[in-house]
Amino acid sequence: MRFLPARSFRFGSLGLLVIAAVLGGASCENKHIGRKCQLSVEPDPGTAGGLTATIDVGLECPSRICMLPAREVFQATPQTTALCTADCSSDDDCADAELRNTSDMSDTRCQTGFACKVAETVGDFCCRRLCVCKDFIGKTPAGGYPTPEVCTSTPTNKANCKNVQ
Repeated sequence: MRFLPARSFRFGSLGLLVIAAVLGGASCENKHIGRKCQLSVEPDPGTAGGLTATIDVGLECPSRICMLPAREVFQATPQTTALCTADCSSDDDCADAELRNTSDMSDTRCQTGFACKVAETVGDFCCRRLCVCKDFIGKTPAGGYPTPEVCTSTPTNKANCKNVQ
């Protein structure tokens, strides 16, 4: 005599499998922060001097944001290229970024990690907090990067930047 598994057991197992697949697919998406990307515009001449970031649409980036950050004055000019970035609220949002393979001399991705900060205060991306490569900005200050004064919520700032809340 042959016993077949109960029908409810088969359907129950199938239900658990479907739930596991749905929950597994709903996990955090990889934003590929740090992936190399191509700017379709020439970098701002001020980028090397630390005046302004160059941010453009990057089709190879899940967030569609490709950025060559401005180099802060105290930083040496890094050997880092334009990279995919994404919106963030803290450095933790940037923690899973792709980093440079230090054994590959041709790899120009970020070497020192990413910090969450306002990347620029003018243009379409004014006052948006983005993951910025620390090769350009140095160590994150205690307490994180402060919000620039022009990004605080005042009627004048709201009129000058669409991203000021």
